[in-house]
Parts: sequence; C-alpha cells; structure tokens
Amino acid sequence: MSESADSQRCQICQVVIESSPGLPDTVQFSNGPKGSRSKLWSRVCQYVTDPDRQRICINQDSEGRGTEQAGDAFPDAPPIDLGKT
Repeated sequence: MSESADSQRCQICQVVIESSPGLPDTVQFSNGPKGSRSKLWSRVCQYVTDPDRQRICINQDSEGRGTEQAGDAFPDAPPIDLGKT
C-alpha cells in the first residue's frame, strides 16, 4: 500500500492510518479488510505497555480513536468440552 500525504505509518506495528476530511480515519491492517482506529486499539495498541513505545504509537489518543465498537475485539474462543474425569 502506498502512503499519501494524509496518511501515517506506525513505527511499531507498521499499519497505515489514512485520514480523509469529513470521514472517519481508516486503518489498513497487514492482513484483512480496512478497519477503524478503535479496532486497531482493541486488537493491538492497548497491549503496548512500555512507556517509550507508547510515545511512538500513533493510536494512543482516546479522543482520536473513539470508543470500542461491536466487532472491534477478537471474539472469544468457543468453550471446548474436555470431558471431566
């Protein structure tokens, strides 16, 4: 994917966030369809705990990413019946 003047690439995870006036930002993940900043936060950015890396992460601003939406986080794995012995 090429980067435009209205895009940013994260130095940590290498995703590209594209900005368009009047539209929500879109995130191009390395695999799969585009998503939102809140999806990126739910799946990646919230796990950046090192303060030095948090300063580099381009998705740490809660106002910029908004609230988590349905489908942002990975779904929980279904329960597995291991049989009780």
